[in-house]
Amino acid sequence: MKELIKPVVEESKTLVKPVYEDLAKPAVKEFGTTLGRAVHALLFPVRGLCWGFEKIEKVVYEGLEKRLAKVPQEKQRTPEPEIAVPVMQALTYTAQNDTLREMYLNLLANAMNSDYDKAVHPSYVDIIKQMNRLDALVFSKLAKYAEKYIKTITPTVSVKGQGKFFINAMPQWFLGWTIESFDIFDISACLVRLSRLGLIELMYERITGTDGYDELKSSDFIVSIFNRYVARNPAMELEITATNNVLYINEFGQRFSKACL
Repeated sequence: MKELIKPVVEESKTLVKPVYEDLAKPAVKEFGTTLGRAVHALLFPVRGLCWGFEKIEKVVYEGLEKRLAKVPQEKQRTPEPEIAVPVMQALTYTAQNDTLREMYLNLLANAMNSDYDKAVHPSYVDIIKQMNRLDALVFSKLAKYAEKYIKTITPTVSVKGQGKFFINAMPQWFLGWTIESFDIFDISACLVRLSRLGLIELMYERITGTDGYDELKSSDFIVSIFNRYVARNPAMELEITATNNVLYINEFGQRFSKACL
């Protein structure tokens, strides 16, 4: 038996080097640029902690290389594992979603930039995990007005003079716009989700100025819904009523925006 083991051991030794070199060749080619090697070196300490990372290596390295291109080398650093590992794990099953992928990569790149020490936080990973494409798109649009109150209304289809209204006829929160492939009810539900994630504040019966609310109330979106109810209920005298509200991105949401958008 010992005589059989020895040749096998010797043969395995001869195979190790060629096999290792073959496996290493793609990596050498992949990280041939100076910045590419730098990104690889910065991520190396946490790479081994993430199961299945090889599936999204290309997406991660290309995305980070682009984002870190203008960051001085002295400000580049290995990201904290509590941010890097869950981000890369999440990317193994969300990399195909371009909207969420960009948020994850922005967060990871900023975690590798010392200028963002106070902006990045591990909790942001879990927030993105709870978002879908619409949530990310709506929040990105709201973030353009990060330091302003945003007008919104709660419209209703009411029976004139009776204090009665149709439940769920209109969205709870209406901003006056929608996003392709989604309707105003989708946007309303999205705003509630973003509020529950702690990113925005929805303030019922609060106003910012007086201009703009009438325009929201007379929006084509609202009028078209109202006209359908009028057609279905010809015996009733109906009207559009609305509660004027505001929303804004709170401090936590602003920091999330800075780190992830």
